[in-house]
Amino acid sequence: MSKSNAFLEVPDDSEAPFESLFLQANAEFKNLVQTLAAESADTKTKPIKPSPGFCIKLRDTDGSKLFINVCHTPELPEPREISEEELIQILESEDPTSYRVPLSLGLPHEELDKGGNPCKAFDVIINDAFFRKIESNELFRTFVITVAIDGIEDKYGASPDRESYTVLKNRRYVGSMPDHHIQNRKGPLIAELDTKPKAEDRQPSGTGRRSPSHST
Repeated sequence: MSKSNAFLEVPDDSEAPFESLFLQANAEFKNLVQTLAAESADTKTKPIKPSPGFCIKLRDTDGSKLFINVCHTPELPEPREISEEELIQILESEDPTSYRVPLSLGLPHEELDKGGNPCKAFDVIINDAFFRKIESNELFRTFVITVAIDGIEDKYGASPDRESYTVLKNRRYVGSMPDHHIQNRKGPLIAELDTKPKAEDRQPSGTGRRSPSHST
């Protein structure tokens, strides 16, 4: 299988033994992401204030930096509780999309990296309790990262280099968090999410933005 068709390429230095599972589920997950992302956004929304969780750094195929901020909130429902063994069985089954995680994917926001170069950041928001689970569980964390990468690719036309991703160890969020609104309904795998950067967060062209003390 060519790398361009892989659902998630786990970095060579990763100890995660789960690559083959996500490769098997590629077509089914991508189809579900595309279908749900295309749903109507006519439902009512409500504002939320998610907490930063961890940040994924990767590059677009043109070499530009992309960041995915995985955040969490109690406002999204928790997915049904399953074990690692159950998740593996689901991923190996004929319908790996039967396990759904309520997840909201925000609009891209333009940021500056530590060198002052432009980059794009995306916010992915999940339930608080589920975030605590993926913090300590490599399989579920890889599952969420997989869905997040496919989400920005299918919904916003990003072309992430899947071999380049890194979970930053000392930085939970890149950029300034915009206002977030979620649909006031029980969330599907990918829910429409309206994000509007705050006016005070926008910087004039060519003006640097103070980065957190941790490096990007």
